[in-house]
Amino acid sequence: MQVLCPKCCQVLAGNDMNVVTDIARCPRCGEVFALSSLVEANASGPVDLNDPPRGAWYRAEFNGFVVGATTRHPIALFLVPFMCVWSGFSLGGIYGSQIVQGKFNLGQSLFGIPFVLGTLLFGSIALMTVCGKLVVRVCDSEGVVFTGIGPFGWRRPFNSLQITTVRIEPYFSGSNRQSMTIVLDGPHKLRFGSGLTEARRDFVANVLRQELTKGNL
Repeated sequence: MQVLCPKCCQVLAGNDMNVVTDIARCPRCGEVFALSSLVEANASGPVDLNDPPRGAWYRAEFNGFVVGATTRHPIALFLVPFMCVWSGFSLGGIYGSQIVQGKFNLGQSLFGIPFVLGTLLFGSIALMTVCGKLVVRVCDSEGVVFTGIGPFGWRRPFNSLQITTVRIEPYFSGSNRQSMTIVLDGPHKLRFGSGLTEARRDFVANVLRQELTKGNL
């Protein structure tokens, strides 16, 4: 099992870790941490498939299974009103004024394009916190990770027989923002689940680890 720095996600080599003293040091950022804390975080026993946390589920199917969780989050109470106000003022001021006056202003319309794109992006994030979901479906060797709302979303296929490890690791996005994600290691790394709560993410990861990597860990 790979051990990654909790700060910068650098994969640690054997000489970066001291099992006897339970200390590891990242050669990239210099972070020092307890080795056991990361090993325990990614280790798990058999998961109770019949007792998922609230908002998560597991279902056995013919030649496969489905595991998933909702991305609903209390932050929606802030995001949704904010998006309505922000989009209303920005788009209403840029395009609404043109509609009211019955005149088209090319420069003003082009200026508003970033606001339209921002509304689509942040609006989709807000909707995910209200009614979004993450679903992983496996049938024989064919697996699909779906993230979206209802039937609309992002589908990423993978070969379940090629998954070697399932782990949870931090991921740094824009502005060095960190979020925890589930990672499927295989020919191509598949990362997902940043929108899940900790309990739901752990359940999904543990189910996938139990079902996909039997005999590999």
